[in-house]
Amino acid sequence: MKLVPCPGQRWMVLSNTGNHAADSVVLAGGAFAGALLAPLGLKLPLETERGYHAHLPAPSIELRLPIMQKSRGFGLTPMEDGLRAAGTVEIAGLEAPPDERRAALLETQAKRLFPDLRTGPARLWMGFRPSFPDSLPVLGPAPGHPGLFLCFGHGHFGMTAGPPSGKLVARMIAGVAPPIDPAPYAAARF
Repeated sequence: MKLVPCPGQRWMVLSNTGNHAADSVVLAGGAFAGALLAPLGLKLPLETERGYHAHLPAPSIELRLPIMQKSRGFGLTPMEDGLRAAGTVEIAGLEAPPDERRAALLETQAKRLFPDLRTGPARLWMGFRPSFPDSLPVLGPAPGHPGLFLCFGHGHFGMTAGPPSGKLVARMIAGVAPPIDPAPYAAARF
């Protein structure tokens, strides 16, 4: 995908499904937002926290609720088809290869906590969490680019903070007063 400013304060979004013109565009590109903004000359201190988990299928124990094992730095969540062990993060950007040792350690920790735990082969996973140094997302107009709005950088809270952030940005685009002061989330803070 690529964003291209067009004459008359319109935007063209170029994608593999076609080109789309709009007066206003919201960039909600998560960890990839920085790469999408770079051609426009916008540089924000977006970093990628990489989260890992190990999915443990067919466990020999049943958990009724998620548990956190603070002293071991991980949690176990019961899923439909197994247990998810999660709780590690690294700052390594988008380009570094996954460090599967981090996810494998989560399986080890689960089996240390429950010595009788037996499972099928673990499935290891890594995902990106877009984060800013102040732990706040960027929400609102992109400096110097009328019609371009930003909505990304929620870190560990994207699943819960993303929807209200989208509503806040939608109000800004519509010219409706937001219910909170959006200034702390402005890209201009950097």
